[in-house]
Amino acid sequence: MSVLPFKEDADFEGHNSAAMKTTKGDLRDFVADYESHQSVIDDARTDQKDLITVMKAKGYDAKALRELLKRRKQDAGAREELETTVQLYMDLLRG
Repeated sequence: MSVLPFKEDADFEGHNSAAMKTTKGDLRDFVADYESHQSVIDDARTDQKDLITVMKAKGYDAKALRELLKRRKQDAGAREELETTVQLYMDLLRG
């Protein structure tokens, strides 16, 4: 089975050239948008750290605040089940 080479065709080359330009444009737009969003995310993380720093300055425990925020994200039922299981394990370890 032999492979035949593509025929030299100006229309075909024109189509490929246009497709490559579109692809390059799409990739450039994607990368620019992604990096822009990443910048916004980085700024938001910095703002969150600043909020924790303010609360630490007021005397709150940063680790406890982070745990509070983590638990608030969880589903209430899943959180209660986890807390019940952890309490059971602690009770078993005590004796």
